[in-house]
Amino acid sequence: MKTTIKQLATATFIALILLVVNVKAEGTELTVVNSEISETSLQLENWMIDETIWKPNSYSWAEMDFEDETNLQLENWMTSEEVWNLNNIFVEDIEAEMELESWMINKEIWNIENTNIKTELIIENWMIDNKYWK
Repeated sequence: MKTTIKQLATATFIALILLVVNVKAEGTELTVVNSEISETSLQLENWMIDETIWKPNSYSWAEMDFEDETNLQLENWMTSEEVWNLNNIFVEDIEAEMELESWMINKEIWNIENTNIKTELIIENWMIDNKYWK
């Protein structure tokens, strides 16, 4: 059995080496013959050449437009106790009490002394027949 496995492993290894040596791989990359790379022309925008952005010393804070933010308002859900009371979210799972069933207290089931534990083994023909055991 060991010899067969060793021979099979050796043959597989040799076949693998032969396959690897004889492989002629060619590239799968696509070559582009007429590739034209066209870039869009540079578009200058006002912010790119604005001195107030690139020279902060020359910027006047008086010229800056400040945006007014709206005042914050409290909504009902923000102050509601029902929303923020975590004890209401978790409901405790109540299990039913343990009940004794009839099989749990049946003396016939749990009486080991009355059961016949020791049984004799019987020898059958197939156990000693030579055609099964070579």
